Amino acid sequence: MNKILIIDPGKGWGQFVSKMYCYQKLANHFNSKIIFLTKKSTQAEHYLSSLSFCENVLYIEEPKKGFKNIFLNFYSIIKNIKKINQFQIEKCYIFHPSLRYLLIAYISNIKEVWGLGFKFQNFFLKKSQRFYLSFFSKTKGDDEALEAVKKITNSQKIDFQPLSSMENSLRDTVGIIIAASGNEKRWSIDNYLKIIQFLKDYNYQKFLIISGLDQSQDEDLIKKKFIQNTDIIFTSNKKISDVIPHLKKCKFCIGNDTGFAHLSVNLDIETIVIHGDCPPQDYSNLIHHVDIDKHVTRSSTSIHSIKVEKVLDKLSKFLNRRGGRVVEGARLESV
Repeated sequence: MNKILIIDPGKGWGQFVSKMYCYQKLANHFNSKIIFLTKKSTQAEHYLSSLSFCENVLYIEEPKKGFKNIFLNFYSIIKNIKKINQFQIEKCYIFHPSLRYLLIAYISNIKEVWGLGFKFQNFFLKKSQRFYLSFFSKTKGDDEALEAVKKITNSQKIDFQPLSSMENSLRDTVGIIIAASGNEKRWSIDNYLKIIQFLKDYNYQKFLIISGLDQSQDEDLIKKKFIQNTDIIFTSNKKISDVIPHLKKCKFCIGNDTGFAHLSVNLDIETIVIHGDCPPQDYSNLIHHVDIDKHVTRSSTSIHSIKVEKVLDKLSKFLNRRGGRVVEGARLESV
């Protein structure tokens, strides 16, 4: 089987994961397996290595800043090329505007190299092997990969396809995603305490609290408030590979706009995502957005303008749509 190299360092692992259905389309279209060259921050090996369309995940040897590191940076390029040349790759697709990645692909033993062709990269690619038509083309933003893959595969539409899915009968948990890549994406823990209580009133008793390394204090607050009659799994001390089996068992998730929110969508889990500094992405109908109000300007603090009442209203409608009903004052989900 032919092999395709995709070079995509990713702006963040959530943004990287959100493009996987596009890359699966490439693999299916060419009946090929994909080798990914990406940054380690995408955590790609944890959720891609076991999938049938993925041959391997390679992590980029990243350059160091400063003129004094010029020889180290040249060596990092050589190391990336050596990684690529382990495989007999027919085609390479670069989903990043950097000339550095184009240089790596050209020096590697690859027959066909295709790139976005954004800005200066446009001058070094054939017209038939680039997405942007000219140096002056405007960026497509979050739709860039989708539109590029449409062009490559000559497709009018590419439907979302999750990476994997677990049977509904095996799902018994609610995911609460309090983890975030930065404070600008982190909704208040006090609000999440109210969300958990609201869900307990719906008779949910088993929760997966997806948190980061620096959120042990937030976990302590949850433990203190819900220590009785609640089955809670915490993840601040777990690796991503250890979290994924628990995540797959979630009925649904709610939480911050971060990597785990997009991973849950790609595991075929309906996910309510709370947005702040970045606009929503609509690549799947499994995503349910709670966004800032129209009069609020996106900023590093705009997520804090979202009141808990707004999220609870969205959550209530979501649960009722799933089959919720009110019984003797408590909200219960009919399973």
